[in-house]
Amino acid sequence: MAAMRALHSLLALLAPALAARPVAVAASSGDELQGRALAAWLAEIQPAPAELEWTAIPWRASFGSAVLEAEEQAQPVLLWAMNGHPLGCT
Repeated sequence: MAAMRALHSLLALLAPALAARPVAVAASSGDELQGRALAAWLAEIQPAPAELEWTAIPWRASFGSAVLEAEEQAQPVLLWAMNGHPLGCT
């Protein structure tokens, strides 16, 4: 439940940046991936800086060391755990 709340908070932070980002629509002339259209597609699929803010979070691979570090800094710990394949292919 706490993980869901943390994910909801993260999505709430990113929502304004995602909503403000324009969506490009390519023409269907058959040469969409050539010239400027290719540049437009590359610009569209590259993540915006606001979409990469989660990479600044100091993730830890070891829960035990994360708990010790969090206690020293009086910070919370988010434990992200899942069961199954990371892409949902079970």
